[in-house]
Amino acid sequence: MQKNRLFWGIMFLLAAAFVIIGKLGYLGSFSPFSLVFTVFMLAIIAKSIPRLNFTGILFPIAFLCITYDKVLNIESLTPWTVLAVALLGSIGLSLLFHRKNHYWYSHHNCSGFDHNPHVEIIDVEDNDHIKQSTRFGSSTKYINTDNFKQADLECSFGSIQVYFNKAHVETEAIVRIDGSFCGIELYVPKEWRVENQIEAIVGGVSEKGRGNISSDTAPVLKLVGALNFAGVEIIYI
Repeated sequence: MQKNRLFWGIMFLLAAAFVIIGKLGYLGSFSPFSLVFTVFMLAIIAKSIPRLNFTGILFPIAFLCITYDKVLNIESLTPWTVLAVALLGSIGLSLLFHRKNHYWYSHHNCSGFDHNPHVEIIDVEDNDHIKQSTRFGSSTKYINTDNFKQADLECSFGSIQVYFNKAHVETEAIVRIDGSFCGIELYVPKEWRVENQIEAIVGGVSEKGRGNISSDTAPVLKLVGALNFAGVEIIYI
């Protein structure tokens, strides 16, 4: 988290410098705000490359092409063509370079389906470490374990609902999230405390129904990972 704050702190300072330089007339015909936008798009690309997050690489490139289409003489390709290329390229590269050696694998044990045949329902006995991957679809996962320690969730171009009300946590559990172009809902018992340490690029984490937790011994659910064009909603039940 400290490195992340340092990185974005430097980016904001560079953006502020561009605004001042632009107002002083040193940028010529370039708008200071377009250069500030460029700084942040390049920052997103820099953060996405180590993770091989292709949506975080190709879409900022597409937005930069749209911003500077006149300079690059590609007005015939903007905006929809470059956005379509970014979308198709992100899907194709994500499928080709799926990170098999990291945290993820698909969990296909399924107790059945709800009224929507496109939603996978996963309600089985679990061990202390749960892994769930969803791509181009929707899934609902019920965590059933007396010793929950960690869940690794990956979602791309889809949605995941995860219910923690049947999970027992001794003191602390970790949820690692890797989300791109998706929505993730976490249904958490009201007596738990949630610590959010997720890095979000064009996305965020929201809460609904949070109560006042006064006990220092309440179980802690720590959220870590990254969101790119994605959102996580924590719903207390």
